[in-house]
Amino acid sequence: MKSFSIPSADEGITIEFWLRQKKNNEPLPLLVIKSDNQLLYKIQEGAGFFNYYHYTHHQKGELTLSYDEDRAEISLFYYYDKTNVYHQGVIYLIDNGTGLQCYPKSKLKEWYTQETFRPQLHFSPFQAWMNDPNGLCKIDDTYHMFYQFNPNSTEWGPMHWGHAISNDLISWTHLPVFNHPEHPLASLGATGGAFSGTTFINNEGEAEIFYTERLPAYDLYKDYIEVQKKAAIDRYGIKATHIQTILEKKIELVGCDIRDPKVWFDSETQCYRMILGSVYDGNPSVLQFVSRDSEEWAFENVLYTAPGYFAENKGRCVECPDFFQLGAKWVLTIGIVGYQEPETKRHNLLYAIIGTFDNGVFTAESEMQVLDFATEYYALQTFKDGQRQVGIAWLFNWAMKKPIKSSYNGEMSIPKEIFINANNKVAMRPVNELEKYVDEYCDVKLKAGEDHRINKGKSLRIRLEQGLQPNEDLILAGDKGEWLAISYRDGYVSIEETVVSEAQYRARAAEIKNLEIIFDAGIVELFINDGEICATKRSYKLSHCKQLKVNTLREKNIRIETLHTSW
Repeated sequence: MKSFSIPSADEGITIEFWLRQKKNNEPLPLLVIKSDNQLLYKIQEGAGFFNYYHYTHHQKGELTLSYDEDRAEISLFYYYDKTNVYHQGVIYLIDNGTGLQCYPKSKLKEWYTQETFRPQLHFSPFQAWMNDPNGLCKIDDTYHMFYQFNPNSTEWGPMHWGHAISNDLISWTHLPVFNHPEHPLASLGATGGAFSGTTFINNEGEAEIFYTERLPAYDLYKDYIEVQKKAAIDRYGIKATHIQTILEKKIELVGCDIRDPKVWFDSETQCYRMILGSVYDGNPSVLQFVSRDSEEWAFENVLYTAPGYFAENKGRCVECPDFFQLGAKWVLTIGIVGYQEPETKRHNLLYAIIGTFDNGVFTAESEMQVLDFATEYYALQTFKDGQRQVGIAWLFNWAMKKPIKSSYNGEMSIPKEIFINANNKVAMRPVNELEKYVDEYCDVKLKAGEDHRINKGKSLRIRLEQGLQPNEDLILAGDKGEWLAISYRDGYVSIEETVVSEAQYRARAAEIKNLEIIFDAGIVELFINDGEICATKRSYKLSHCKQLKVNTLREKNIRIETLHTSW
């Protein structure tokens, strides 16, 4: 039996974990919790799949937790004081082979710097699988990020909502798992759970959470049921409560895909509005619903239908739509499941459309704009933060599996401010809060054939105020022949890597006036022409940028900033 002592707290300690039984050849319990040798909690037998358990000790006094590591496996294990968790975060427990090791907030830097390819400024879960950002919002002075989470694996599975908070959008504090699947999916051998959604802050300052629940499903591509739910946040700000189903009626001509609600209040028509990603009459579409009280909803119209070539090229449905106002215009962002661009072979493209919105009708005024040409920027979710619109996206591409052994899978983009520029394009730039993570900088001049050595190359920001001329390249390189290049040729800017990809990651560019790169343990986020052209690429070859090179016709002035960890 491995044991761990948990210190006392004034109003008690809550312990949460997911456990499965590996074998049962003894009559002894799998796990016990005691205080002063008094038995308080016991798991005698478990299932062959992970089940969620929790115990709250409401009294003062140290606890001793013991479990049989030969017969039980725990996937995620943490405890917290619910009255102080916003300050302390959860305290994780890890089985290091000899015992249970504790990782409070003060030791997270140690944990987050163990893996070579673990980013230091891009949010990632402590362990396990993470995908879409959910429910982004600001409550009082605290930013909240919920996210799709599978606590039992580093692969996608039954969906929960993870939860983290921040004061600056860069440095995050882990909170307990916020929401769980309605049904015991593991015991049913099914997939599904609490899918993506949004948070709406009402006039009383209370958070109303809307999300999709996929009911137990046995096929990832057809015949599943998705319903919409509403929840509140408990008084401690850490758990979903008052969960109710608000939309489940099937709409004629709509397939089984109907998910990822975005909800807001329309002050002009005095009603709540909800959009959902779906398919309507065979075409990927965005559906709109209305409500007077945010609980009883009625179908209003098809807000947007994607051009026919998406369905012709295996585009199944819209997912993760967002819809927000920027000045006098409205912006719709969407992803289209299953679509692969024929010309470039790219998957997971994220699109933006600018238009007007009047009395429930969206009129598109622009062509579809690819927001990120390197495709590892998906499921974008935004929220209003004062005078700015801030967005975070999932930094992943379903077309590529993580090729290295790791304790986690999934990362978020750097938070970005989203705006419409003078060219009537949706543009993005890193939030200003990133500035305080700059440790030092240097200005270098590079000519053709020269390179600049970088000592601390794990997390950097690189700026070229002169941009690139045609037939020029900027190359980020490691010490073992690995590299990533930004190239400008034949009117296209492109990203190329050591390993040649079938897909072509490129965008048209009449000129490249300036260029900014955020590099973080193999993550490259590129901003061209003040963010009018953006790209996000994830490399598992280039963990540190040790050299900067240019193929250029003229001398380049480059600023290199070293960034420190957010942990």
